[in-house]
Amino acid sequence: MRTLIVGGGAIGQFFAARLAQAAQDVVVLARPREAEALNAQGVSLICGGRELTFRVSAAASNSDPLLDGSFELVVVAVKAYSTGEAGALIAGLESCRAASVLTVQNGVGNEEELSKALGADRIVAGALTVAVDRVDTTVVAATARGGLCLAPMGGGSHNWLIAALSAGGLVVQASSGWRSLKWSKLCINILGNAVCAALDWMPSQVYADPAAFAFERACLLETLAVMTTLGIRPMNLIDYPAAVLARAVKVLPPPVLRMTLSGRVSRARGDKLPSLLADLRARRPRSEVTALNGAVASHALSAGATAPSNERISSVVAGIASGRLRWDDYRGKPQAL
Repeated sequence: MRTLIVGGGAIGQFFAARLAQAAQDVVVLARPREAEALNAQGVSLICGGRELTFRVSAAASNSDPLLDGSFELVVVAVKAYSTGEAGALIAGLESCRAASVLTVQNGVGNEEELSKALGADRIVAGALTVAVDRVDTTVVAATARGGLCLAPMGGGSHNWLIAALSAGGLVVQASSGWRSLKWSKLCINILGNAVCAALDWMPSQVYADPAAFAFERACLLETLAVMTTLGIRPMNLIDYPAAVLARAVKVLPPPVLRMTLSGRVSRARGDKLPSLLADLRARRPRSEVTALNGAVASHALSAGATAPSNERISSVVAGIASGRLRWDDYRGKPQAL
């Protein structure tokens, strides 16, 4: 199988390594610096106490000859705010005309955006529950826990993907209902993420602070309310029981929930920075928060409801990223939210 991976960040390199481990032909479309390094050094994956390096090919533009021929699979691993651009790029590549397109991005709305350019029958929604961190330009570290859940958006059959992706050591399972899949992953992504970014805190600090945790709990409750309004039921993901989480958020007393989630989130993340916090510390001018908490707020509005906590945290994190807001006004200050 020949695969094009759009995006050379941590997730893109993780999939490049897993597919190369399965002896697949992999091409990564990445930024020039990343493409040059991948071609020279390959991609290294640290997992389960071992580090393995795999040869992959990388291109820095859609005119590179490496993108000629034909691909059976395209993996979209760019930030959510770049989805439209990625869809247009894939649609313009003759080599990808017949390829299935797997999106492993965070947030909701990516599948709909890609389907505008490529058609729903080609799109497969993916929810990755492996924690992946970038150690160096071409080195990523991944937890042994977690896996990849798949659900087709349209009527196309994509069962062959399970065998192809499993061959590289990734735990893969099929799921029914791509909306449930992506919204369940959204619930997981909201945990220890946007609130951490705004406060410049690690999850353990958020869960140690009653006010900060109360705000995050409000975000989760709003998310579940929007899901109910939309007729979307949470589902358990690999090693992440999102359906159980949904029940716990609704019924457990806040102190008990805070204690329960504190240990769970810390074990899942390890020393990995929450993605939204990592982006702020890297001074990236755009944030995926608009596809996470911001998406909850926008879907609530479309349904004639409100999600004020999600709207607030999305505005704050996006404002800090763009420079519209001063981070120092929120660092370590839960009351500012």
